[in-house]
Amino acid sequence: MKVKLWSLAGALALALVPCIGIAQTDVYHQQWTKDLKGKTIAYVPVASGLALTDIWGQTMADYAEHAGMKFTTHDPGFDTQREVQILTSLIAQHPDVIIAHNPDVQSLANVLKQAVQAGIYVIQINMGSKYPSAAFVGVDPVELGTKMATAVVNACGGPNARSHKIALMNGVVTSAYSLGIMQGAKAVFDQHKDINIVSDQAANWTSKVAHDKAATVLQANPDLCAYMGWWSGQDQGIAQAVEQAGLQGKVKVFTTGGGEPPACDYIREGKFYETFSYQAEKQAIQMITLAEFLLQSGIKPGHVHTTIYTPIVSYTKENITPTACTVVRKTKS
Repeated sequence: MKVKLWSLAGALALALVPCIGIAQTDVYHQQWTKDLKGKTIAYVPVASGLALTDIWGQTMADYAEHAGMKFTTHDPGFDTQREVQILTSLIAQHPDVIIAHNPDVQSLANVLKQAVQAGIYVIQINMGSKYPSAAFVGVDPVELGTKMATAVVNACGGPNARSHKIALMNGVVTSAYSLGIMQGAKAVFDQHKDINIVSDQAANWTSKVAHDKAATVLQANPDLCAYMGWWSGQDQGIAQAVEQAGLQGKVKVFTTGGGEPPACDYIREGKFYETFSYQAEKQAIQMITLAEFLLQSGIKPGHVHTTIYTPIVSYTKENITPTACTVVRKTKS
């Protein structure tokens, strides 16, 4: 009799296992649906139409669509005042999450604070402001500057270097990203007194400006060892100036970016010597995943502050891979 009872109990337990599993899975599904479906995410980069910002946008849009969320992109076209106006308008529309890309540390700080006070989660990406919102997701610019400057020193600091002359091409000097890169780079260069910085200019993220300024520097310093730029989209202009001066293969161009296809092309063609990628597609996954977490967390906007730094990968002609850069599709809007 006892054997039969134990057998019956065992059978009942086994029969209940699928039910328990289904119930548990249903709990996850209900939370996912309840907290995410129908929510709105507004993405405001400094400008659309750039490989970097479009990689972020297209990746986040795909994940948002999968979760049943509405994803909108708003393009200020590198106009800071326009970006402030867009954000002000969005506060009135009250999306659930704003993902913002700051042109500098000051310009958006107040309007982002207003968005949080209105009950909107604000995630800042790659270039932060002085106002700490719910989260910052992006590259650590100090680490990036340190890695880049170290590579430049290794190329131009030894006895066999072409010269010890280098030039720097900043982006927008008041952006947190630019300030961080300079901080990291300066700490390295200060330890190597043989490195001679013959030019330190800014191109405001514009390839044409970078080209024209680099052409002048190269004319005055034909024995330059290396150029270090702040973003590959801008630094294509440097590479073009180097090529036009007949110095490709002599002047090494070091750059950085999110793994945009032109950067990989320039590496393969020998126009860029080394690029430091912060892997924009992976960054975007972190951005949207954090947005999904915040929406499910129950934490009110203004009551959480977090920072997520993304890994940096270095590519040269010797180690570039077919998957090092992300194919850009049209950003959904």
